[in-house]
Order: sequence, then C-alpha cells, then structure tokens
Amino acid sequence: MTEKLKRFARRHPLLRDAALWAIPAVLLGSVLRWLLLSYQPFAYWGTDSSSYYTFVDNLLTKGDFELKEKRRYVYPLYLLGVGILPGATLKWLAWLQHGFGLLTLLPLAYVVRKSFVHWRWIVLPVTLLYVSLPMVIWFEHELLGENLFYAAFIWAMAGWAAWTSQAAIPRARLLWWWFFAAYTVILLIKPSGRFIVPGVILGLLAVRAWRTLTWKQLTPLAAVVAVAMTMGTDKQSSWLLYSSSFPLTRLDTPLHAEYKTEVRDLITDLRARLGSYFLLADEGPKVFLKYPEKHPDRPLWAALGEDDDKRARIYRDLALEGILARPDLFLFISAQKLVHSARLEEFKMERFDGDYFARRFEDGYNELAEERPQILWRLFALPKNQPPPRYEEMAPRLGKTGTKEEERLVRYLRGVQESFTLVSKRPEGFGQEWAIAAYRPAILGWLFLAGAVLALASPYRDTIGVWVVLAVGYLFGVFLVGSANPRFFAAAWPPLILAIAVPFDLLLRAISGLWQQRPSAAPNPTSAA
Repeated sequence: MTEKLKRFARRHPLLRDAALWAIPAVLLGSVLRWLLLSYQPFAYWGTDSSSYYTFVDNLLTKGDFELKEKRRYVYPLYLLGVGILPGATLKWLAWLQHGFGLLTLLPLAYVVRKSFVHWRWIVLPVTLLYVSLPMVIWFEHELLGENLFYAAFIWAMAGWAAWTSQAAIPRARLLWWWFFAAYTVILLIKPSGRFIVPGVILGLLAVRAWRTLTWKQLTPLAAVVAVAMTMGTDKQSSWLLYSSSFPLTRLDTPLHAEYKTEVRDLITDLRARLGSYFLLADEGPKVFLKYPEKHPDRPLWAALGEDDDKRARIYRDLALEGILARPDLFLFISAQKLVHSARLEEFKMERFDGDYFARRFEDGYNELAEERPQILWRLFALPKNQPPPRYEEMAPRLGKTGTKEEERLVRYLRGVQESFTLVSKRPEGFGQEWAIAAYRPAILGWLFLAGAVLALASPYRDTIGVWVVLAVGYLFGVFLVGSANPRFFAAAWPPLILAIAVPFDLLLRAISGLWQQRPSAAPNPTSAA
C-alpha cells in the first residue's frame, strides 16, 4: 500500500503537493469543528430543514418516493443515505458534513498549486482562511443544502483547472468528468445553481473548449441544465421576483389595475425609499407578498392567498412589467443586495452560542412531536413508538453553554469575521436616503477588484479569471431574485479569495524575475493532475 502511494505521488506531483500543503488547514479545521461539536453535538434543524427532510420521512414512513419541485435531487437523496444509518441522524449529519468540508480543502489547495507560480506563499493563507470562515463552518453544521453547494463550487474549480491545463486531449477529456460531476451537483442541489450556466458557457468559449470536447461531453452538460429546470416552483419564483422588484410596479398602466390600486400607498412609499429598499424588502414587501391572505384590508390581494396559480401569474406579470420599464433600477437593487451580502459581519455569530439550538427549536420540536414524532425518533435516536420527551427534558441535550470550548471558538471566529472584510460600513445613518452610500470597499475589497481585473489576463485567465467571472455572474443572478443575505454570497468566496491572491503572486513573480513564466504545471503531459 505504501509503495502504491509513492508511485501515485510520483505520477501526480501536483496532487501530492496539494495534499501535503493542505494538512495545516485540515488540522486547524478539525480543531475548530471539534470545538463546535463538543458543545453542539447535533446538526442544527432550521426553518428550511423540514422541506429537505420530508422526502426521507415520507419514504421511510409511508414508502412514498416523491421529490418535491422545491427540494429535489442531490440533497434529499444524500439525506436518505444518512437517514438509514443507525443512531441519531443529526449527529451523523454533523460529522459527515464537517468531514466533507475538510476533504474539500484538497481541491482548493490543488487550484492554488495549479494556478500560481509562488503557490507555496499562497496555499496556506487561502486554505487556512477558508477553513475558518464562520459561514462555511456553520452550514456544515446545519441540515441544509448549502454545505454540499459550497463544496461543489470548489470541486468544480479544481476539475476545470485540471482539464483546461491538460495538453494531451484524451487525458483532458477524462479529467473533464471531474468538473462535470461537481457541475451536476451545483445545478441539482438548489434552483439558484442554474445561475452558473451563463458563466460556464462564457468559460467554455474563453478556453476554446471545442478543441478538446466533443458532443459526448457537451450533450450531458446541456442535459443537466434541462433537468435543473424542473427544480423550483412557479409560486416560489414569481414571489421572489416580485419581492425584488415590488417598488418598480407601474401604477399608471391598465395591467391588473385593480390590484395596483389596493397597494398604491405601499408602492409610493417604497419608491420614495428606493435607495434603502434592499434593507426593507424582507421585513415588509416580501412578507406581505408571501402571505397576502393576512391583509383583509386589501381584499383582492387577500383572495390571492387562496389561489396559488393566479397569484403566481399576477406576481409575474407585475414584476416583468416593472422590470422592463426600469431595468436599470432592477439591476441597481440587485447590486445593492450583492454589496451588502459581501460583508461577513452580516452573518449572525449567535449561531455558535451553546444554547442557540435550544432557544430556537422549541416550537418546531413541539410541532413535530405532535404531528410527526417519527422524525424526532430518527433525528435524535429517541425510543421508537413512544411519545418524545417534553422539550424541557430535551433542550439540555441540544447544546451546552458557558463552556471553554464555546468561548474559544466564538472568540476565534469573531476575530476572523472582523479581520476579513471586503466591504466596510460607515456609521448608521450615513447616506440616509441612499443607504448604499454607507458602504465602501475595504483594503481587501480593493485587492479583490485589482485581482479580478488582473486574473482576466494570461496566465490566470483560464482558471481563476473564468471562475471570477462565473462567480460574479452567479451572484448577480442570485441577487436579482434573492434577498440580501451573506448565505447566498458564500458560494462565491473561494474564487474571490483566489482573486485577492493574484496581485501577490504577480508581485512575487516580478521580484523573483519570473514574470514570463506560466503557473506551475505537471512535469509530464500524462499526469492526471
């Protein structure tokens, strides 16, 4: 076995280097995750967890195999595999997702090794930072698709870097499938994954993929996109789209004029505060549009709560009319949400408090105990066919607060969050009507902007450059319809972190006289990496 590993390392020197240089980050990440698991032993069950787990419950309880449009394919099937393991599902999930997060450091280190001349100076800061990001750690700890979604971006980057730099065409076609596998996960785990498709198309054109790929590779690429289009619901997509464009509703046209009349006061007020709408949408318009039936003072809108098809059609009509009239304002709102979500500080660190799960789970626990106790039996390995214990008895098992492990982890993660800032924010009230005026690039933000431009030039273009463009395009797509939320931004962090490293690599190349040298490559054209 040892001899086989040695032969493998000699044949794949880049993989060997990536594995060795990822070890410090793996060790640090293991300590951080062990600290969290020591006082929060169960993966967190949040508001969206039930919609993912329903498939598993229906299949194991009733034998019904039904993947709902909103939560289809990769993550529910993954949860099924975890759910049939003996013991508490939420304990298994936490350990498995944290383990997969640590494993993902290998492809991240590989991308650094493949893309930079002075990779030894870059690989440790990049991997140590990524493994310490609070969002990455937390979403490994929650029953939510984000963990696999974030990781798939990194694996896709690594697969892309491997096949685009391979000179031998047969070998390049073989390595292509590493990218394709991760690309498939991205598209089939969340509906928002489809926003990477335009970037992938541009990337294929940029690297002149037709020199390497044939219909055997490109046909499955298109087929996955077709499958991904079956995810999500019309009700959900129209609600999100109209929530993002609500103040752009045209009040002076006949389209659904009777509905416009009932919300004229809301539209007028929000239009006057368009500069801060990205901060107001979640608290007002988004809730109103999701639950119009709770507003009997607006009877036409309240009636829409009973007719999903009609509601989706009217929301879509009004949204598209407003967007087509003022696409500039729609893009501006999206850019505001993107900038706001780029701030790590917007991620709520209270999640790492030892009693966070216990504080927030009581209503959900009692509802499950009454309606679907079998879910609690599986999640926490409770005695089957018995009523779940009262929440007062269960809460202490969900987490311990006041421990040294909690204190050390929170202190470290707060330091990371405060130190790594792309966008700084001036004091509250600055800018007043135009809230975005309070935001400005921090030092790392300027480095990212410089690195993103430099990455578009050779020799970084085919790897980092392509993925910076892809990530920015993905973010704009997400925030055209999604709310301002750092969780939606997090998938793009790896290519953005790599872009920040580009100026440093160029500086080191200039100092060492290697300006004309391309990034390190495997010493022979048959290397798999």
